[in-house]
Amino acid sequence: MILTQPKFWNSKLNIFSIILLPVSLIYYIIIKINEFFKKLFKKKFNLKIICCGNILVGGTGKTPLAIKIYNELAKQKKCCTIKKYRAQHIDEVNLLKKYSKLFISKNRLNSLKMAENENCYYAILDDGSQDYSFKKDALILCVKSKNGFGNEYLLPSGPLREPMSKIKNYKFAIINGGLDKKLENKIKNINNNINIYYSKYEIENKENYLNKNYLAFSGIANNNEFFNILEKNQIKVILKEEFSDHHLYTKNEINKLLDKAKNNNLKIITTEKDYLRLDNNFRNKVEYIKLDLQIENFNHFITNLINEVN
Repeated sequence: MILTQPKFWNSKLNIFSIILLPVSLIYYIIIKINEFFKKLFKKKFNLKIICCGNILVGGTGKTPLAIKIYNELAKQKKCCTIKKYRAQHIDEVNLLKKYSKLFISKNRLNSLKMAENENCYYAILDDGSQDYSFKKDALILCVKSKNGFGNEYLLPSGPLREPMSKIKNYKFAIINGGLDKKLENKIKNINNNINIYYSKYEIENKENYLNKNYLAFSGIANNNEFFNILEKNQIKVILKEEFSDHHLYTKNEINKLLDKAKNNNLKIITTEKDYLRLDNNFRNKVEYIKLDLQIENFNHFITNLINEVN
């Protein structure tokens, strides 16, 4: 079964959202109590802490952004990434391990302490903007232009982890996707001082995937986004297979994909995150696309970020 976000999360005038509003109110009270007590005992580390976060559930590109920032800042100072351990997010953990110096624990405070003990200067968090147990030097809001903030209701009436008003805490916003002035204005109306940048994904070594026929599969927050990237880059997909976000593939599932590809004379392609979730015995039978996150005015963004935290 493929788990997807409910469609009513994109509509304010929906009976399901309205019915669930009392539950959202309870959720709001719980997160406010949690925030209050966490702030009472907030820790301060001898690190420059940068958080790539969001205010809604689902994929918004936090992991690629954390890696992008790490690659740049590590040229200047000792740098690391921080990820809270969740078994279902092992794909993101593997990506961060592959491309950065990663500290991981079930408690971010433990990871930050490890980073401090190893004399890191910058610590870049993949997620964690709702963790109020420590001081952050810069918050970066990750959002996708296609989805925006949905119906702008809190869970479970909508997709928000915390109210829209929390945007006032963010210094930067990275909008992944096309120009969206309506979304920009929505963000600016809450935080007029926020610095907004746009990002997009480009496939590295695209020519390696051309003139082939593929079975494409993925288990990410938005599988159609992956399929659309392939189509946009003229990578020919004959068959598509979708799985839930962070899906852990069984040997039986991969063997079925291999058989289907073989029977249709197709190669197999997936995302890098999905590839890293595969058993090592299958990796030589599957190709993956490596995406490069490109941020408009990237040098300007990095300069502003460094100035903000120092």
